[in-house]
Amino acid sequence: VKTVRLMRIFRFVLALRMLITSILHTLKSLFWALILLLLIVYVFAVLFVQAVHDHRAEMGFSLSEEEVSAYDRYFESLPTTMVTLFMSISNGVSWENAMFPLMKISPLWMLCFLFFVSFTYFAVLNVITAVFCESAIESAQNDQFTVVQSILANKESHLEKVRNLFLRLGAADNGFITFQMLEESINSEAVHEYFQSLGIDIWDAWTFFRLLDADGGGEVEVEEFLMGCLRLRGPATAMDMGKVLRDQSWLVQTLGRFSAYVEGELCQMKMMLEEQKRSI
Repeated sequence: VKTVRLMRIFRFVLALRMLITSILHTLKSLFWALILLLLIVYVFAVLFVQAVHDHRAEMGFSLSEEEVSAYDRYFESLPTTMVTLFMSISNGVSWENAMFPLMKISPLWMLCFLFFVSFTYFAVLNVITAVFCESAIESAQNDQFTVVQSILANKESHLEKVRNLFLRLGAADNGFITFQMLEESINSEAVHEYFQSLGIDIWDAWTFFRLLDADGGGEVEVEEFLMGCLRLRGPATAMDMGKVLRDQSWLVQTLGRFSAYVEGELCQMKMMLEEQKRSI
């Protein structure tokens, strides 16, 4: 019971660590996002506060008490206008209430305010959210401790599946399978479900078994079977392609040296045969 509790606490600590690491990794993006948002709010605030002050200077005392109260509340100064615009896009205040004084000035300023809200909502904030998500995902992927724990957890899970699969293949006693066992059970539903969960499509049982049997012993153990399946899982990586290119280059060089050696030996044999013919 204590072991189970410790495992649960350990998993909780791992999840908490990943969240804290992701948040810390996004602080740099958060800083530049706030700077960008501040610049956008500042530019529009300058326009709106200038328009409101010009309108108040032009209208003088002919403004109603409601309009004066709205101007003083939302657009009294540049800092007040910036706070109003920020609250309009962060649900701190209804942007309809903030738009009312601008609508009294001119429909053009109302359209300008609507453009600010739309541009900030649908462009700026969405891009910022995408950048935060990408930074958090990148942080989680680059966290070596989390990656190792994830690999170990997946390995234990796959090991359990492989053991169950070996039991169904009839390898409960010796702990390994042969090509005959695999060929007999290749079309069973349990085997198909396991390979489908790994994203592996088996179309040639003999080729698949040879790829799993790395040492060429004709028998595949649990660890050997698991590592072979994980190696064949998913698309080829850059390291896989590099290994193929390196092996191909080595093969070409070896064949070139062998061809040169064979050609030299054949030339010597030809010269020896010609000398024998002359001596006869």
